Amino acid sequence: MSQMVAAGLISGLVVACGPKDLAPGEAAGSGKPGKASEPATATPAKTPDSPAKTPGTPTKTPSPKPSGTAAGGGAKALTCEQLQNASLEGGGLEGYGISGAALSGGRWEGADDVVIELQPQCAIGDVTGDSAHDAVGVLKISTGGTGRFYTLVTWRNDDGTPVPAAAAELGDRTPVVSIDIASAGGPGQVTVVYRTRGEDDPAAVVTLTRTAVYEVSEPAMVELHHSDAPYTP
Repeated sequence: MSQMVAAGLISGLVVACGPKDLAPGEAAGSGKPGKASEPATATPAKTPDSPAKTPGTPTKTPSPKPSGTAAGGGAKALTCEQLQNASLEGGGLEGYGISGAALSGGRWEGADDVVIELQPQCAIGDVTGDSAHDAVGVLKISTGGTGRFYTLVTWRNDDGTPVPAAAAELGDRTPVVSIDIASAGGPGQVTVVYRTRGEDDPAAVVTLTRTAVYEVSEPAMVELHHSDAPYTP
């Protein structure tokens, strides 16, 4: 009986000396407060670096700058090559019965053996006063006989298209040597050098080199003045 009482007492002492309930934040078996767990903080995602910029690469591609445009009018300047297939409608050319015609490769053939050929002499510049660059050229018109009539023609720049605006007859068998357009401000005057003859000379020969200055007064090209020099073929 005394042994049973002793065993019960020992058991009670073991229980009494056992570990106590841990207070919040107390480490087990240490007898000291432990470090409380801190809530985990999410690591912010790293923003990808912007793509590396290639040195010398422009930020914005510049818009292409239009070239070949005439000051003021904005139309692209005419070229002498365009006259190879230019219209012959209007511009003082109606008297040759070529209404509605157009050159093809620098040539046109009509009824009654009429043949029109574009000559190589040509100049580009503003002669109509709209700031767009026009073209001045020469047509040789054959009518089936011995006559070869040379005609000075201005093609106006109509938004980049040559349109006949004015003309002046230079005469029969009077080949053109050169055409020049003055470039000093305002509509340019046209200087034409061509071969001709005196009033008493036969039509089959040329005896003079004439330098004539014209201005455009639609539908005509008006001669302002000229000078002559002797010419021997």
